[in-house]
Amino acid sequence: MAAIDSSPDRYDIITVGSATEDVMVHTSAGQVITLRDAHGEQAFMAFEYGGKIHVDDMLITVGGGSVNTAVTFARQGLEVAVVSKIGRDEPGERVTRRLQEVGAMTHLLACSDTSGTGYSTIITTFTGERTVLVHRGASRELEASDIPWDEIARSDWLYVGALAGQSWRLYPELANFADAHGIKLGLNLGTSQIDQGLEEYGRLLECTYIIFQNDEEIRRLTGVEEARGDRDEREICGRLHECGVDIAVITDGKRGAMASDGRAYYTIPAYEADVTSTVGAGDAFGAGCISGLIHGRSVPDSLRLGAANAASVVSRTGANRGVLTWEEALQFIETHGSG
Repeated sequence: MAAIDSSPDRYDIITVGSATEDVMVHTSAGQVITLRDAHGEQAFMAFEYGGKIHVDDMLITVGGGSVNTAVTFARQGLEVAVVSKIGRDEPGERVTRRLQEVGAMTHLLACSDTSGTGYSTIITTFTGERTVLVHRGASRELEASDIPWDEIARSDWLYVGALAGQSWRLYPELANFADAHGIKLGLNLGTSQIDQGLEEYGRLLECTYIIFQNDEEIRRLTGVEEARGDRDEREICGRLHECGVDIAVITDGKRGAMASDGRAYYTIPAYEADVTSTVGAGDAFGAGCISGLIHGRSVPDSLRLGAANAASVVSRTGANRGVLTWEEALQFIETHGSG
């Protein structure tokens, strides 16, 4: 493995979540089939069963929630370290090298003696949308004994992305620790937790400073059905504020994002982009927004910085290859407008 970094006196933020090797596959041979029923529409990516599918392009890179967000924080000048679990293998070494290339600290990474580094095959078709085949690998084994609690206590922020396997048990422990130590918690819940709703995760949200979920996820989490206008979105934010969340952010892809800080509602359109792949867009948005807050920007300005980062990421293949530096993000907004 690469050399271990030394610990700083203080971290701006520590990220917790998955780390994967990503194989990005682009093909124009797929079909997008949309089925509609009484509950709405759902789209499926389809290929000829038993066929041999032509691939237009491919790239082997690294990703995962903790890695993607850390790349943004590091590129935007923040002291950031990553807590995740990788294998003692070449993919794990590639994850470590990528983080060190951008200036993120890797000395808090744990290594598994039984599993390899997580792995994803990401299939992107002509629309730019993607389907992900994911094997969580070592990331799903992350447990309390792997968490460097003394190091986290020296961080101003903690960002916790989707946790799978046994690692989901860390959500309440990390949230309670952040609350007890005055650490601002940024949260992006995984599918299993979303489906259990607010009653199950009320205490977790009580400790949360800012939460990012897409429109579909946050409706499942809060139980609020879609309605005309923005009444439903306001109800979603209201329920999250009642749970204790300071800032609720609802992302909706190319439609932009909506947020509430309990005092005002903000709607931010997405910036136009030539979409190559949407993988990593959510991580780019969330990390760009938190970076803005850490740099002292207002909520709407921070949302724009997140949107700028996401627009840049989707214009390139790879979940974090298009991440903007702080200066580039500011220039992007100046060039493209504030929305």
